[in-house]
Amino acid sequence: MKRSILIFIVALAAAICSAAENPLEKQLVTVRVTSQSWSEYRPWQKNKPQSRDFIGIVIPGNRILMLTDDLDDQTLIQVEKGDRPPRFPGRVVHCDYQIGLAVITVDEPGFFDDLQPVDMAERAGGENFYSASWNDGQLNLSAVRWSQVKVYNSGVPHVRYAGVSMVTDLRSGGWGEPVFSENGLIGISNSQTDDRAIVQPVELIRAYLNALELPEYPGFADLGFTYQYKKGPATSAYLGQEGIPTGIRICTVVPGGSVDGILKPGDVLLELDGHTIDPLGDYDHPYYGTLDLMLIASDGHYAGDVIPARILRDRKEMTVQIPLKHMPPSMDLVPQARPGVPPDYLVAGGFIFREFDEPYLWAWGNDWYSKIPYYLRCVYELKKQSQTPEQRRLIVLADVFPDEYNLGYHTMSQTIVQSVNGRPVSSIQEMEEAFNHPRDGFHIIEFLPSYAVSKVILDAETFEEATADIMRKYEIPQRIRVSDRP
Repeated sequence: MKRSILIFIVALAAAICSAAENPLEKQLVTVRVTSQSWSEYRPWQKNKPQSRDFIGIVIPGNRILMLTDDLDDQTLIQVEKGDRPPRFPGRVVHCDYQIGLAVITVDEPGFFDDLQPVDMAERAGGENFYSASWNDGQLNLSAVRWSQVKVYNSGVPHVRYAGVSMVTDLRSGGWGEPVFSENGLIGISNSQTDDRAIVQPVELIRAYLNALELPEYPGFADLGFTYQYKKGPATSAYLGQEGIPTGIRICTVVPGGSVDGILKPGDVLLELDGHTIDPLGDYDHPYYGTLDLMLIASDGHYAGDVIPARILRDRKEMTVQIPLKHMPPSMDLVPQARPGVPPDYLVAGGFIFREFDEPYLWAWGNDWYSKIPYYLRCVYELKKQSQTPEQRRLIVLADVFPDEYNLGYHTMSQTIVQSVNGRPVSSIQEMEEAFNHPRDGFHIIEFLPSYAVSKVILDAETFEEATADIMRKYEIPQRIRVSDRP
């Protein structure tokens, strides 16, 4: 089998080199992206710019398909044909950070004249899989072997997709390399560990491109609940079922999510969108076999669609209708991503406060989860999806810039704010307003219980002057930033 794949790739490479019509080199381009991310510790600053090269896939309409990860914090986009100069300015047409796909274009007249749209397969399948990438003007083809299909949560939640796990001969891949079979493009690699690559399937790509043609882009949906397996007959009997256990038990419902107000904790989900749900939370996908039920919300559906569900509630079966909703990462109490948006922050008396999100934790490095303070890890795990109308965000004390005004608190950091002057705070805006209401001449900042100081008391009369002096001393250009976002 391995020999036949190698023979196929060698033959394909020879055909590409000699073909005069529709060669692969005319379907793929190089996209150079210069980006500049925000500093998570000093949120008024930006990090050093960096440039990286990615592969772009030519699609109909003089457009180029690529991953959104490649465009995060972009300041300049340049596109090359054949991985060779000249470079032409590119611009973003559309980004969906949640499914990780984007479309860009080049406005230079005639740029697309000698390029051709890639051939897309109807679905991810076939034989003789290979991926393509540019290397110094040459197109490299690497053998890829199908492993299995699993349901993955998108890197910018919350959307589920049927990712294809593949074994690849390409080293250091996972940066948007297109994957082909004899049927055409079957997906795009969006991550790789060692020789295992995860490929977003062509079905998701087609759904994204079709959505762009609609009068208004709907986005993709997520169900918005957690569930527990229901394998034991005792649990089924307790919930009012007889015979072999079926369905799963709803544990929590995300406020504002698709099933909020429709399903309740304790409900048993038996069937969703016509698919029977087994006790492990799986259903029979018509093409890929047994997969997690969370895929149903995005497989063939957009936000705004309504799907039926058959449930067991209080020992009675009933059918309910679920309106699928777009669930951006900002719906989480601790957002797992902040695409294209700088961090909100406030400088107050030398204390640096900012919204608590996962990008802040990434500053600890690749192995951030094991490196972050235990206290922050507990907060992250216990509260990350617990947003409510009353508690939209957590505010973390990132640092204290030493000054006589804040003497005694110089070593404080990595604690979560509970209230300011007796007012609960769940955003930088609320914190700013709370500082307008001192109590008996003092600003009182209280923190969630931890091993650190639980209360800070500052003089309110000299607060504004001290803040301005500290900003001059440490060259902080802006006291507050509040982003314009949902």
